[in-house]
Amino acid sequence: MVKILFNPSAPEASLAEGRIVWDFRLPRALAATLAGASLSLSGLLLQSIFRNPLAGPFVLGISSGASLGVALFLLAGLGLGSLGLLSAAALGAMAVLTFIALFSKFISSNAGLLVLGLMIGYFADAVVSILMHSTNTDALRGFISWGFGSFGRLRWEELPYFAICILLGIILSVFCIKYLNAIALGEDGAKSLGINVKQKQLLSLLAAAVLAAAATSFCGPIGFIGMATPHLARGFFNSDNQRILIPASLLSGALLALVAGLLSQGLWGMPSLPLNAVASLMGAPVVIWVLLPKIRR
Repeated sequence: MVKILFNPSAPEASLAEGRIVWDFRLPRALAATLAGASLSLSGLLLQSIFRNPLAGPFVLGISSGASLGVALFLLAGLGLGSLGLLSAAALGAMAVLTFIALFSKFISSNAGLLVLGLMIGYFADAVVSILMHSTNTDALRGFISWGFGSFGRLRWEELPYFAICILLGIILSVFCIKYLNAIALGEDGAKSLGINVKQKQLLSLLAAAVLAAAATSFCGPIGFIGMATPHLARGFFNSDNQRILIPASLLSGALLALVAGLLSQGLWGMPSLPLNAVASLMGAPVVIWVLLPKIRR
């Protein structure tokens, strides 16, 4: 296929079309697939750990920590390239996870960890707001553009890093399948099965953090996909077994992100829209659909 795209004897128009597909369309599609899969699996892990249908990558402050790292990077005017941006986001997300891991020794319940994550997220968002208020216009414009989210930032040389992060998150998730199935019975039920709950909880949180940080680093903050997609997977496959839900969530998240990416590009003469807004418009009805039966009861 590559030879066809870059055949020297091909017409100039065909070469241009091949260059567009190879340099823009294909990396964008791969970024959507990887980001959707990573966010959906991260959301599934967090919903299973906290037994909360509204949990997602933003709940533990992981995405907010990544945003804070990027804000410090961009608003400080550092020009270290895309890998520097990735490192800043990863450091911010890992700092939040480390903070949660340290305090998890003193918090006995999942609800307490959930509240801690929310407070960390609010704190990080407040710091970002202060930085935005006190920075110059050019740096602020760059950070706002990053905050809209985009699948068009991924380059071929960055693809292996993204894929390795997702592979690591999937491997960690597979090691935690027994715990994720057992925790639905409660912590006491999981302990009665001989599971080291604290160890597996931290391992699952690490997997969720790696997946969310990778997607946020390469594509910006993308809301609702991580929260909504696990519910779609449960509905389509009618199962709560993690052996089914993990691959189902990966597939559903990739498809949902591809659709959101297409809609954000402005098809059929429509104007292009921020990816974050499109993902929220698609994900919010799913969350409402999940909540309606509980509201009726």
